[in-house]
Amino acid sequence: MASTSSSQTPPPPFAHDVFLSFRGADTRHGFTAHLYGALVRRGINAYRDDNELARGETIEPSLLRAIECSRDQSEMVREIVDTIWLELSRTLEVSMDNLVGMGSRANKLKELLGEDTGDDVRFVGISGMGGIGKTTLARVVYDEIGMEFRNSRCFLENVKDYFEKHGAVHVQEHLLSAVLMEKNLKVWDAHTGKVMIKKSLQHRKVLLVLDDVDSAEQLEMLAANQNWFGPGSRIIITSRDQRLLYKHGACGVFKLEGLNYIEALTLFSLKTFKNYEPSEGFEEFSMRVVEYAQGLPLAIEVLGCFLGGRSRREWESAITSLKDYCDDILDVLKISFDGLNKPEKDMFLDIACFFNLKSISEVKKVLNSCGFCADIGVKHLVEKSLLSFSPMGKLVMHDLLRDMGRKIVHLESPGNPGRRSRLWDPEDILSVLTTPTGREEVEAIVLDLPEKEEVQLNREAFSNMYRLRLLIIRNAKFEGPIDLPSELRLLVWDCYPSESLPASFRRSKLVELNMCYSNMSRLWHGKAKMSNLKAMDLSHSHNLIATPDFTGAPNIATLIFKDCTSLGVIHPSIGSLQKLTCLSFRGCTKLRNLPSMPGKLKELYLDSTALSNEELQQIICWAVALSVLSLSSCNSLKTVPVSIGSLKQLKVLNLHGCSQLDNVPRELGGLESLEELDLSGTKITQPPLSIFYLKHLKTLSFQYNMPTKLPTLSGLHSMITTLNLGDCGLKEGDFPTSVGCLLPSLELLDLSSNNFVTLPIIGQLSRLYSLRLDNCMMLTSLPKLPSRIEFLYVNGCVSLGQMPDMKFSGGHFYFEGLDCSKLYDGNGVSEDSSWPTLLRRPLLRGQEHPATLERLVFKVQGSRIPKWFTHQRDGSSIWVSLPKSPYYDDMMGLALCCTVNDLTDGSHFSKQQLGSPSKRQRQQHICFFFVSGDSIRFLLKGLSDGSACVGLSFEELPFYQLIKPGAAVEVIRCGYRIVSRRDIEDLAAGTSTDVASAFATIRRDDDHSPRPKKLIFEGSRSLVLFCANDFVCVRVLKVYQVD
Repeated sequence: MASTSSSQTPPPPFAHDVFLSFRGADTRHGFTAHLYGALVRRGINAYRDDNELARGETIEPSLLRAIECSRDQSEMVREIVDTIWLELSRTLEVSMDNLVGMGSRANKLKELLGEDTGDDVRFVGISGMGGIGKTTLARVVYDEIGMEFRNSRCFLENVKDYFEKHGAVHVQEHLLSAVLMEKNLKVWDAHTGKVMIKKSLQHRKVLLVLDDVDSAEQLEMLAANQNWFGPGSRIIITSRDQRLLYKHGACGVFKLEGLNYIEALTLFSLKTFKNYEPSEGFEEFSMRVVEYAQGLPLAIEVLGCFLGGRSRREWESAITSLKDYCDDILDVLKISFDGLNKPEKDMFLDIACFFNLKSISEVKKVLNSCGFCADIGVKHLVEKSLLSFSPMGKLVMHDLLRDMGRKIVHLESPGNPGRRSRLWDPEDILSVLTTPTGREEVEAIVLDLPEKEEVQLNREAFSNMYRLRLLIIRNAKFEGPIDLPSELRLLVWDCYPSESLPASFRRSKLVELNMCYSNMSRLWHGKAKMSNLKAMDLSHSHNLIATPDFTGAPNIATLIFKDCTSLGVIHPSIGSLQKLTCLSFRGCTKLRNLPSMPGKLKELYLDSTALSNEELQQIICWAVALSVLSLSSCNSLKTVPVSIGSLKQLKVLNLHGCSQLDNVPRELGGLESLEELDLSGTKITQPPLSIFYLKHLKTLSFQYNMPTKLPTLSGLHSMITTLNLGDCGLKEGDFPTSVGCLLPSLELLDLSSNNFVTLPIIGQLSRLYSLRLDNCMMLTSLPKLPSRIEFLYVNGCVSLGQMPDMKFSGGHFYFEGLDCSKLYDGNGVSEDSSWPTLLRRPLLRGQEHPATLERLVFKVQGSRIPKWFTHQRDGSSIWVSLPKSPYYDDMMGLALCCTVNDLTDGSHFSKQQLGSPSKRQRQQHICFFFVSGDSIRFLLKGLSDGSACVGLSFEELPFYQLIKPGAAVEVIRCGYRIVSRRDIEDLAAGTSTDVASAFATIRRDDDHSPRPKKLIFEGSRSLVLFCANDFVCVRVLKVYQVD
């Protein structure tokens, strides 16, 4: 691994290792001369003063007799030299000059070991992937604390290799000899060795490092438990297997991560250029290498040594194929792979080839379908440092581990992809499928093309792939009939071209069938033996006219036929599926006469179907175990039968958009398990009182029900967390004044498009974090908001004249206020304003407790960035000049601003998605962002400590794209200001000038080019400014160090 040298200055080294002196008879030309010569030959720097010690004074008689009587003087000399050499070796220190990033990591490890050793015995582990620096870190700490243990310490390196090559006895002898300082110590067998270690060390304060351990047996032979060692002992164990360390009783395990960007670049520069930064002309090349290595010290050092001293032309050639020069690295990483069992190896290779950075739950689902025990298998891969989990719930495999796995597969048949176990490269796959060269070695194929491509598939493409268990094809349109192998367990094929599955396809091993957007009209004819099939998804198969006979597939648990618009016939055998728990016919507009279903069905989705009142009555009779019933946009539904009250296990009832539904029975109050009820967009104007007393209700929505006469909310149970009363015609006084006492658990409140002038006091809603008041056109003011509020929407509140008083306890605040003309009057949302006054109050509130306010976001109407933002330019990117230290550490934050043109057509959104009229479309607005200094410093951690120029780009988030493809926005202009303490003081005093802050120079120019000293980062780091459903984010693209 790599670290800057220690912060403490080491003492000056001794000039000599040994001082030779004898008193008594003169031995200069005899014994002393032989000893001196032997020490020098061993490399020990010995001091002999011939002048001052020309003749000794007295010599101990016993030593003199030993010298005189020794028949073999050279043997004694050798023993003395060996003893001196062993003692000196204990005091040798490893130079920290070429180690980077080690200091902070060593300190964290020493915290686990304990500053004061005390009397307890501690086992502490270091885990991490191969090449991450576990041995180096253990060695550094061993050297730093070794003197506390005097002569009782030992560093056993490569324990795994020594056990394999020499056996346990040899390692035990080595340990005992090192700690006891005895040569030629013999251990007869492993059991005796264990007894000797315990007996010899149980009263000694020992420092022992067991490096690269990979089995419990090795630990049992060398350090079975704490009782083997004396008080104050410290045992450091390094291993790639985190579970092994905890299982053996480690009181703590230090999970070693890779180097950050600056550390990695420094290490690479030291190895390549013998300097702390890249040589001129090699900066960009160096950055590409560092990005590829992803903080792995082994990779950085190997590539650095390979590229060092080479010409620019050689660099240009090598940089395009770095993985070709990483054999030594991959060999080290492969050690972990070799230690896996067969199923674990298969899961590792599947993830390396297909599923890196994919959803954990989805990958486990696929692996389980292939017959693996995914839960335990994935856990073991994580424990062995071959995988990790991201905060977003994805599996993460280091790129070099991924490359190692793919290389293993490639080497199965370097010249013929048709004989490899896994195919992931589109060129290889298309080659194999268009010319039938695939053979029985092929187990898995995943083809996911970046763009749709039509391919003429050879009918016999799969005919020789007898072992193919996994086939995933997306974004490829194949033509022609297809034969499928019978060993398939998971079949995912979007846009499957044939009208049905091939008759020759024996489906007995199939576990999951997913063929969305297929061309099939029927899946198969007659009965098909599919006893292993558990899930089927044929969503958006618009030609499908009927479901198949399910008699031969009794274990199906999930059936999804979403948006199968031609589907009209449901085979009655569906009623015999006793394990069916989830059934969806959402969007099947031609569906009629749903047959009776098994009583264990838990989830039923019939949204946008022609479901009648009578059919719903029949469903309720047999669906007694339902927990989810979704009937949104069933426009033929006029009433809900009273028998609905018999569904005692129902948790979710969705009647949203049932436009003809004008009432629901009071028996809804009998749904004692109900947690979510949506009656939005119906004709219901007076819901039954009984629903307000449901004890477990958490989400209640009446949006777009107008006019609505609501009973008192006092009956609502205190557990309710979401309440949607948007567009319900509520007037002044309709909303209860005691809402804070009635709904203490409320978190989200939507009162959009209502007619009240003021809101009651809501400050007592201590858990409320989202308040939506869009298009409340008569609303003139807001009460004090709860301290936890994070999202506030007041779009279209044309009478609202001022921002509310607010106090932050959360980490960020998001405000959206388009079309609020009165709110802008006098509030400084113009080009001439210094700082928009509407931002002043929340910013000051946040700065009263600066550690709590991480980000502040406002979106308002406007087209020009205020002058207060001292640096501005056209376009969607800008260079931010950070202040030099010590001002960098005192920076209060970064204020950003951009003007945005919304190019989205109103047709892209439903009324519910917009939350306000379509007049909001095609208007310019301004986004203001405040990001705390701590957040900026965290974002740039490892990239800059100040005095840097940071390239920021305002980019689009895919939120609109998720709602409707084709949605778009355009960032027109952007700007920033470094916020200083003086700015905050000016805001507090109610004054603000266009004088620059202490950290910035007013620059209304478009001079955005940095004056770099060196480029230290090029990549993409997201600056997450808010969590609302918006579309502007900021990414760090480049960081330059400047003078």
